[in-house]
Amino acid sequence: MPNKPPPRCTACGEPQSVVRTTTEYPESGLDNVQLVNVPVWQCPNGHQELQVPAADQLHALLTDMVLRKPAKLTGQEIRFLRKELGMTLREFGGRVGMTDVHLSRIETGNRRMISSTTNLLVRLTVAWELTRQDRIPFPRDLEPVVDALEQTWDIGRHRLRHRDGTPPDRQWEQAIP
Repeated sequence: MPNKPPPRCTACGEPQSVVRTTTEYPESGLDNVQLVNVPVWQCPNGHQELQVPAADQLHALLTDMVLRKPAKLTGQEIRFLRKELGMTLREFGGRVGMTDVHLSRIETGNRRMISSTTNLLVRLTVAWELTRQDRIPFPRDLEPVVDALEQTWDIGRHRLRHRDGTPPDRQWEQAIP
């Protein structure tokens, strides 16, 4: 079986060889991710092309690291998590109780701080959605919290019924659909 020729550089056409190096990973959408000992195809002219082995595993680990970091999430991290879920601004915003415009402002850095409540809600929502997609196991002790949150995601109409001839403090009740 003859040896396969090395791949050619897409910038200059020269043959490439693999080197292992530490490099930034801007393709993640995060500006603070470095990949260590990652294979990179390099030509004699210095052009480099990153080869990301096991990209799904890499993104799963990065998602876990972002979710577990002790500091509040940044806008970039929220966008990364949302995209990992495959959700639009509108879908994810609806899950965490904000408009797509407000979420976009957070993700782009036009709104710098998020509240502690929003920070927690984003993390819980992402963890819950990842479990629904069978990508991670969900901690059992958090299930009641998420069940309560999930009930609020699509409330629809609030229906109330007025009851005539009842005491003033009991004239209204929830109308069951």
